[in-house]
Amino acid sequence: GRRAVTLTARRFAFDPEVIDVRRNDIVRVTITSTDIAHSFTVDAYRIQKRVPPGGTVTFEFRADEVGRFPFYCSMRADAGCEEMRGELIVR
Repeated sequence: GRRAVTLTARRFAFDPEVIDVRRNDIVRVTITSTDIAHSFTVDAYRIQKRVPPGGTVTFEFRADEVGRFPFYCSMRADAGCEEMRGELIVR
């Protein structure tokens, strides 16, 4: 199947904080920053996308591994970036 996810990144949170998909879904993620530059990083899937200040980034990936995977902002422009966390759940 296909799954579309829209995220907002802002100081210092992702909205929503949980992405819930099914195994083998093609997940299309659209991330918009409402302020400074942010990133969306999922180590297990080797995803790292930078979102420019006030910009939007869209990408796709196949959710082929079942589990719970943290996502986070890897930018270090501000100490609050380290608090930007969420979870990708693949069922």
